[in-house]
Amino acid sequence: MSDDIRTTVVTAGDRAFAWGAYLLVASMRMNGMTHPVIVGAMDWTPVMKQRISALGGVTIHELPTSRQCVACQKPMLMGCDDVRTEWVCWADADAVFVGDCSEWLTGDDPEEIVVRMYSPPPPLLTPKVLKIWQNDVEKLCGKVLPESRLGTTTVNNPFIVLHRKWKPFLERWKTQTEKVIAPDVTTPWQKQSAYFQTDESVLGSLLCFDPDAPKVTEHYKANGSVDKSRYFAHFAYNPKPWQMWNPYSLKWHDIIMPVVDWLIAEKKIAPSDLPLPLRRGWWPVCRSFAWTAPWVWRAIKLKRRIFHR
Repeated sequence: MSDDIRTTVVTAGDRAFAWGAYLLVASMRMNGMTHPVIVGAMDWTPVMKQRISALGGVTIHELPTSRQCVACQKPMLMGCDDVRTEWVCWADADAVFVGDCSEWLTGDDPEEIVVRMYSPPPPLLTPKVLKIWQNDVEKLCGKVLPESRLGTTTVNNPFIVLHRKWKPFLERWKTQTEKVIAPDVTTPWQKQSAYFQTDESVLGSLLCFDPDAPKVTEHYKANGSVDKSRYFAHFAYNPKPWQMWNPYSLKWHDIIMPVVDWLIAEKKIAPSDLPLPLRRGWWPVCRSFAWTAPWVWRAIKLKRRIFHR
């Protein structure tokens, strides 16, 4: 590993997100980002593990399917012994890097955590929820701030950069996640819970009320605010582009497909191995039916609820 590589990138996904993680790492390599990558893989096929490993510099951590949702494994993976660099960066597996984003993979100040704050605050972050967070943090830490250092908002964490000095903080995040998120929670969205965004809400609670937590940076740069040619593009809504294009993700088509083209040109994958939504020949059809995606996704979720009771 080059001496100028100061950050390890960490991502994770279950089988449904394997293609997302593959595109994420491919976007790094396409843009000259040679940073080591740790991938938490839950129930991946051997083929997908081989494909992502072939991109180089990738260490795979097998995640047992009996554990909480993959998102809840963030602090464990970010703090694992395979992270040997000065900084660690979490990147969600439903995203790609646009341009060489190496500069955004280290923070300006080791005392800060690079993570984006919600603006405006999420509707579910009520005074009652903040009070629950405060009480739970006090139980964990034995001390607590009297007021939230983030005011009435919290953080959005598809992209995080943290210095290795904060490994004890990652341990507290992991411990609190295991404590307040039920072991049978398999999705990152729990509308009826005080921790409505599971791991993200736990992180937010600590950044709000843990006296020994890092300060949240005021200079989040990975969203293109500094350089519109270099940014972290997060796809957010379901279904994902490799599953079915939706009205929101259509805008990402022209940044995702160059990554796919690069994989083909570098002979990392054959066109016939691509999911149909990532095949250029299918684009007119996929675009025409994108408006149906939200309804298709609701039907899929209903089917899962019915047959997994």
